[in-house]
Amino acid sequence: MNRYRTTSTHVRIRAGALALLALLACRAGAAEPDTVPLHFINSLPFVGVRVGAVQSDMLFDSGGPLSISIPPSAAAASGAVTLLAEQAKFRDIQGEVHEVPMVVAKDIVIGRTPLPPVRGRIHVQWGGAPEGPDAPLTRAREAGAVGLGVFGDRPVMLDYAHGTMTLYAPGEGPQPGDAGWQTLRLEFGRIGPSVVLDVAGKPLRFVLDTGSPVTLVKPDSLPTKDGAGDCAPCLLSNVRDDSGHPIDALRVHTVALGDVPFDGLLGAPFFSDRRVVFDVAAHRLLVSAQSAPPTGASGPRP
Repeated sequence: MNRYRTTSTHVRIRAGALALLALLACRAGAAEPDTVPLHFINSLPFVGVRVGAVQSDMLFDSGGPLSISIPPSAAAASGAVTLLAEQAKFRDIQGEVHEVPMVVAKDIVIGRTPLPPVRGRIHVQWGGAPEGPDAPLTRAREAGAVGLGVFGDRPVMLDYAHGTMTLYAPGEGPQPGDAGWQTLRLEFGRIGPSVVLDVAGKPLRFVLDTGSPVTLVKPDSLPTKDGAGDCAPCLLSNVRDDSGHPIDALRVHTVALGDVPFDGLLGAPFFSDRRVVFDVAAHRLLVSAQSAPPTGASGPRP
């Protein structure tokens, strides 16, 4: 009996040691997150993107299903962009319709992270040039744009306070239940990434738009007591996520958005007040106040 107990104990110890080694191996094998700098023009984020032989600073514009929008000259010089016979047709927020050639872009690198080939389009200045044709933002936008579609299954964290974008390996990064993080249901489709927020008891769908300098909402979408008259800006304080948990107040402008299938856009003020993780593959948006501890943000999870 004693011999059997001793052997059984040894088996349990060995099994525990093997489990620990497996955990350590998993941690060692997890890819380190790639944190790259952002720079801002009129509160909009730009990130360095290499496509083949061409390196440029592109607007990170999440406000649609965009992967990459690349100017004709950059597409030709890159050696990594194939022009397709298809056309991409889309309408911008001002109602103008654009039709441009589709492309396939490969050899895309952001920071030190190589990204898979994606279908994109030739760049056009959607939304016009409200700052003027020679304004810094107008000229910067001429370099093109990338959206969430370029990252594939990689979660992406934006930290405007520190001016960084962090790219995680699929399945890595902050997770639901991590201290200081709030989880919302994220939809990603024809209108881009969107979440439903409860504003004073009324569910409203917002597109997360890093390409917008302000947060916008349709006046007729707001509850009656909040929707009277123009709002430029106003503060919506009674805001909750789709699980009923409070969200910090939103600074919004009311504007007529026509017949778009959503109620508003969460723009620069939303992102500047918090850290945000887009996890498209898992259909979730993780939100953390800037003052919260960066749980899960500084390294890979086991």
